[in-house]
Amino acid sequence: MMSSNTPWRDWIPGVLSASQVEQLCDQGYMTKTEENRSIDHSSMDPHLADEGYLLEGGSIKPSGRGYLHFIEKNKLATRLQPENGIYQLSARKTYLFKVRERLSSTLAEAGIHGQATAKSSIGRLDVLARLVVDGTAGYEGFNPLELRHSNGERFLEITPMTFSVSVREGSSLSQLRLFYGEPRACEIRGRELWNTVLYDPDLGSCGQECNDLLSVDLSDVQIGGLPVAAFEVSDALAKGEVIQLWKDSKRMAPEPYWKFRSADQHDRLRITQNSFYILRSRERLRLPGGLAAYCRAIDETIGEMRIHYAGFVHPFFGWKRFDGKRGTPLIFEVRGLRPQCQLDPSGETRQAYFLQDVN
Repeated sequence: MMSSNTPWRDWIPGVLSASQVEQLCDQGYMTKTEENRSIDHSSMDPHLADEGYLLEGGSIKPSGRGYLHFIEKNKLATRLQPENGIYQLSARKTYLFKVRERLSSTLAEAGIHGQATAKSSIGRLDVLARLVVDGTAGYEGFNPLELRHSNGERFLEITPMTFSVSVREGSSLSQLRLFYGEPRACEIRGRELWNTVLYDPDLGSCGQECNDLLSVDLSDVQIGGLPVAAFEVSDALAKGEVIQLWKDSKRMAPEPYWKFRSADQHDRLRITQNSFYILRSRERLRLPGGLAAYCRAIDETIGEMRIHYAGFVHPFFGWKRFDGKRGTPLIFEVRGLRPQCQLDPSGETRQAYFLQDVN
């Protein structure tokens, strides 16, 4: 029987707000959260513990309880030794780090679900970061049934693709959202929604002509006096660079790491093999306080390119900007898979769906 003092007794299904996550932490449903909880409007950041491994053979898919025990028993990983508390992670290798915070199996009583995504700042550096929860059979989330068979441990699988990077204890590369009830129960759609949250510079408010698809913008903007439609970095250009992931990537000057690219005379951008690109959407998003959004590639692999790092958009994104502009573009991360292809601005690359925070 559920205790009368459980924090969720008066909740209704939906994405948990910051105050609700705080309640779970305060009452011991999530442990080791005393130091820097990092809770915002709709998510909580997992932090790396001082325990990391090199996965010698690459990723190891979660397959139930005893995830780390299985890896150690079968000698699939080598324990890392930091230098002055810093772990250096080489490009194109896969690592596993224990997460400091733990989940209690009693969360299953409440029907709590979880979904995680890498932080946008991490995806923009071409780093894959996937959450693993002990007891689950997949990445990036959990459901109440899996929690009943979990020891509460969480891990982050990290694969730098282009740059070598470094991390340290307390680094946060991912974000976890908690749901009271099934996540699909709080999805909302409809033309009226697009009109509220999406703005197309060519159409104004989207109205009847808008849907949940986002397209790429290849027009130039001025950066340091130069015209730029996209950033590009190649594996060869990034060789030797090591980026510290605990630093704010928004404050990094782009010139040492990226080439500036513009569309050609046909308004197309050439995508080359083994290069990584950062682009922006033509549509601009503005989310009110009670709304969050997921953006997923329509097809993760579209012919000669891969669009990855499914994005999560927080409440208040693009809302009441200081410069008075209406909404903020989303960022696309694209990697070339074949020697050459072209990206057309008419191509639709991502699909958005929205979650209502009703708590």
